[in-house]
Amino acid sequence: MKTYTVSAINKIIKDLIDNEVILEDITVTGELSSFSITRNIAYFTLKDNDDLLSCVQFNAKTPFNIGDLVQVRGNIKYYPKGGKLTFNALSMELCGQGELYKQFLNLKAKLELEGLFDEQHKIPLPRFINSIGVVTSKTGAVLQDIRNVTSRRNPNLDIYVYDAQVQGKMAVNDVIQGITYFDNLSDVDVIIVARGGGSIEDLSAFNDEELARVAFICNKPLISAVGHETDFSILDFVADLRAPTPSAAAEIVTFDRAELKRYVNELVIRMEKSINDNIAELENDVNMHALNIENNITSAVNDEILYINNLLNDIEKNIEGQIVDTTFRVNMALNTLDKLNPVKLLQSGYSYASVNGQPVNYNNARLHDTLKIVASDIVIKAEIKEKEKRE
Repeated sequence: MKTYTVSAINKIIKDLIDNEVILEDITVTGELSSFSITRNIAYFTLKDNDDLLSCVQFNAKTPFNIGDLVQVRGNIKYYPKGGKLTFNALSMELCGQGELYKQFLNLKAKLELEGLFDEQHKIPLPRFINSIGVVTSKTGAVLQDIRNVTSRRNPNLDIYVYDAQVQGKMAVNDVIQGITYFDNLSDVDVIIVARGGGSIEDLSAFNDEELARVAFICNKPLISAVGHETDFSILDFVADLRAPTPSAAAEIVTFDRAELKRYVNELVIRMEKSINDNIAELENDVNMHALNIENNITSAVNDEILYINNLLNDIEKNIEGQIVDTTFRVNMALNTLDKLNPVKLLQSGYSYASVNGQPVNYNNARLHDTLKIVASDIVIKAEIKEKEKRE
């Protein structure tokens, strides 16, 4: 048995491919499952229902989208240093959209029409997050990237991991179970669903309708960190927040301790200002109330003084009126009394007769009694000689 070196085997493969005429200047039709341009070099993958073909195009100028159906002309090349077979594209034209991408767009349109992407359903992230639940593969580099970021920014953040397949037939069910598990775990504040980049086939698990509906009814903030920044999945649209990469998701959910210190200092400054403003406002209110009370008391006292003065004036007027009225009545009474004064009556020619000190009448006037007659300037004593009753 002959033994070959790696270089020898690679050279044999390269010679076979380079000398195969059928592999030169050929045209391949397929769906773009990945596409990126770096320094005018396009790296992309063509797919059909069963297989994938890695391609590269130098001096690429036209960007294409994942899911585009394209026709590519070029040659098959084998690169021994990388041990990789690649289709070198000389030109590429758009033919339409691939079937897998059409399914993606149809599902996206359906769920969008139902309102699963509406902003009003998005749950905001807590200001400070103490624990996160990560749904991803424990063996992937994604989990290590998240741990590196969180340990650097906030080593006190608790990380719970649900080990899930993120590609293949079991991926959808695993991710659904991971989201449901963390949604029911009280210790978790935020859920991150994460995996690295890949083709549209690699990300197909995250374009599943059942997964989208489970993510929609999740009661905790859900971050989709699936693929690279240029990769989009249905989960990205349903989630409460989309992170361009898993590392970016870790940045979002962790708060830097220095930032926290600045935030606390800002809170202290704002609280001090608020307290001082409140004290100044209260002092102003107290002064205003004191002034109002003083004004009210002064006004009330003035009102009472005015009322008392008016009352005294009314009493004084009433007393003066009563004095005038009483004086008039007294004068009238005096005048009447003066007219009835016996002395005056006697002076006017009348006289007063009495018997035994009593006014004279028929019953007490007896014969031979002494009758005393008083006139204005004379008193006469006479004997009753005779009496008769006047009718």
